[in-house]
This record gives sequence, C-alpha cells and structure tokens, in this order.
Amino acid sequence: MTKQIRWDELTDVEQASFGNGCGPCWVPSWLINLLFGWLFEASCRRHDFGYARGGSSDDKKTVDKGFRKAMNLDSKELLKNKQYVKYMVAKVVSLAFYLIVATLGWTRFTYGPYQSKEAILKQ
Repeated sequence: MTKQIRWDELTDVEQASFGNGCGPCWVPSWLINLLFGWLFEASCRRHDFGYARGGSSDDKKTVDKGFRKAMNLDSKELLKNKQYVKYMVAKVVSLAFYLIVATLGWTRFTYGPYQSKEAILKQ
C-alpha cells in the first residue's frame, strides 16, 4: 500500500509546476488567473495535489477544509496592506469557490488507495 504523500514532500519546483492553479484543465488559463489566480494560486495547487493523491471521502473532506482555511489565510494577507475592498472580494470569492469545489469536487477526487508521488506528478 502506498503511503500518503504530503505537499511539503514535493520540491519547490514540483509545487510550482503542479496542476494549472485554480480550475479544471478545460478552462483557459487567462480566465483562471483573472478569477482566482490573483490570490489563491498556491492554495489551489495544494488542493489539486490533495485531489490527485486521493483516498477516502474523509480525505476529500480534509483536503476541502484545508483549502478553505488556506484561502482564508491568503485573504487575510490583504489586511496587512489595508486593502479592505480586495479583502472583502477575496472572502466572497473564496466562499463561493469553496462551496463549488466541496459540492462538485467528487467528480475530480481520486477515490481509492493513495497515489504514489510519481503517479501524482504525472497528472
């Protein structure tokens, strides 16, 4: 049985190149960057990694909760620079994005045994 690989076990290069950021592969990258990439790219890549790694429905819930938490932390960064309007927009976008992913993510999550690092990075 393959052990559960963690995001922090990837190199910086592997993390930066994993997935396409925020959204399914059929969505144009310019649209992803416009809607989500401006703030949540790292959170999205980590979430995509969790979906590719796979596991049980409890693992999916954990990955989704971690995604929500990461987006909230990303949003709070805007408060440090007193960007209050952007912060409010980020909170609304993150909540909407989380609800969509938590609801429809079952179609993309890899249910079953954990995938190996090599299998994950091929995706």
